[in-house]
Amino acid sequence: MNLTKEKIVALWRMRKSIFSNPENEAISGRFDFIKNTFNEMCKHKIRYEGDSVFLDDEQILMADGSAPSTHYFGCKLDEVTAAGAYIGVNNMAECLPKYKELIRQIGCLLGGFDSNSVMHDEYRIISNVITSPNDNGSLISSGQTRHPSSHFADNNYFFNVIDTVTKIENDTFVPSQSRLVLRWPNLTYYNFSENEVDEKAIPLQRETLDKRFPYKFFYMWAKSSECIHLVSLQSYRNLVQQRDALIQYKRDFNMDESFEEFSGEKGWRMYSKAIMDFIPEEERGDNFIEELSRLLSIVLTINQNVKDYSELLETGSKALILWGPPGTGKTYSAQQLIINKFKIAPEDLDNYAFEKGSKNDKGQWALVQFHPGYSYEDFIGGIAPKLDGNSLQYVLKEGVFKRFCDEAQKHVAEKEKKFIFIIDEINRADLSSVFGELMYALEYRGSSIMLPNFPKPFTIPDNVYLIGTMNSVDKSLATFDLALRRRFSFYKVMPNIKVLETILVKCNIQEDNLQDYIRRCERLNRHIADPQGHFRLGTDYQIGHAYFAKIKDFITYSTDENQDLIGIINSFSLEKIWVYHLQPLLEEYLGSRADDSEIQQMLKKEEEQFTAEI
Repeated sequence: MNLTKEKIVALWRMRKSIFSNPENEAISGRFDFIKNTFNEMCKHKIRYEGDSVFLDDEQILMADGSAPSTHYFGCKLDEVTAAGAYIGVNNMAECLPKYKELIRQIGCLLGGFDSNSVMHDEYRIISNVITSPNDNGSLISSGQTRHPSSHFADNNYFFNVIDTVTKIENDTFVPSQSRLVLRWPNLTYYNFSENEVDEKAIPLQRETLDKRFPYKFFYMWAKSSECIHLVSLQSYRNLVQQRDALIQYKRDFNMDESFEEFSGEKGWRMYSKAIMDFIPEEERGDNFIEELSRLLSIVLTINQNVKDYSELLETGSKALILWGPPGTGKTYSAQQLIINKFKIAPEDLDNYAFEKGSKNDKGQWALVQFHPGYSYEDFIGGIAPKLDGNSLQYVLKEGVFKRFCDEAQKHVAEKEKKFIFIIDEINRADLSSVFGELMYALEYRGSSIMLPNFPKPFTIPDNVYLIGTMNSVDKSLATFDLALRRRFSFYKVMPNIKVLETILVKCNIQEDNLQDYIRRCERLNRHIADPQGHFRLGTDYQIGHAYFAKIKDFITYSTDENQDLIGIINSFSLEKIWVYHLQPLLEEYLGSRADDSEIQQMLKKEEEQFTAEI
């Protein structure tokens, strides 16, 4: 969300409705979890004596009676760390059962895990990209791997985290003496031997962590009574990199401010005061800083696209069209909106499908795809032929949307239940014919209309939501009826090439290899969108990320030193996706112009650039 001073004030004045909105429950809950975890950590005092460590003057001992290692890489030396997200945290809890609840709390905090040990990008406090030998990585990109967050959680004993937080709270923390570990230094990333780990890796990791977000995160929460405190790296990055110069935190715009600068006189506290001063003093309450921090965490963390879809769907006729170029994930976005509305896991979606699923405690959803042969009888209902043995009969058939609305009507008093109907490729049918009388019923929810051949009145209940998807490139079929257009809100969905980092995560592609592929895809779309370029097509003809994701069918694999499969995008992969998917689509867009010799030369040049050896 792009913020201005005026927008922050407006959001502040509607904060109560934002806090009570069920869609913001997860981020608000995360805020409370972090608050409680820091309150718990700040109660304690850590003391080190030789090879022993004490929590509130009581020595910390493992389940077998031994003392945990106080070495910088103690978790690794004690064999607590493990491959796989959260496994190392569980190992630590089992080794130190007396402190298991506190260990799990802190592990969830460090690794971006929820209470079910599931990692969320919007909860992480460390970037999840490794691009350089010193593990500094990109502090801005989201990346595809979750290893850095997991390593951070299981390479740090809970008492070292508490020690760091309490020292930051007391202004005695020195990054060059920190006990926090970024990760065990996998020697394949470093240019030194195992015997040189202590000498070289420890100062290198301390230097790296000095500019990364965890210390800044610890600072803002340890000093929560004085400054704005946010739930994650994502919300912090989205705030400090705002477009408005009044909102930007310029000192850390490139995410490279040291902890000393961040915690200094002109650092985060001064910035926080400037943001807090936007709110008139008479509008502040006892929990002003906490409420403002919670508000900013919510508006800067949530998936803005899903939020925009959700807000539009709740307005007017509760009908929304997602439109844009092919392959931009419009149908996927519609299903994500259902998951968001129902507050369910993606794998549970089918259980709520109308007439197919077994659940309806949140509501139900259905999907149909329009095409030129789709009729009023299919959608609403009417007289239809039915073969009964050797005889042909004509019966009254209810269409899928009528059945859906009738089911929703039974639950109209249950406000928590929503019934969401997706119409895929909505502009491919004759909409005036298919919708018929529904144009009135869509606008006047709850008002009854009479349908031909049906004796009872029909109503589109208030708990029914319509989402249509529409291909903006396809001009050959019927255009969207202007009278019907007024009943829908419209949201344009454009290609998001960066999402390939997530789509291709299971392919385990090396980061530099994947980023090179993404740059090629982005360059091709820039050439397509340029109105003065050789294609002269425009933004609506950019290629959707779903097309580029088809590269997964042509990836080759090799094994690394741990015998893990590593995906490789090479020139062979690029040639395949170009010949089988991208070139045919471009030629379809270009139409008769594709036969022009100059255009053919341009296509050849694009192919050479796209398929050049990585």
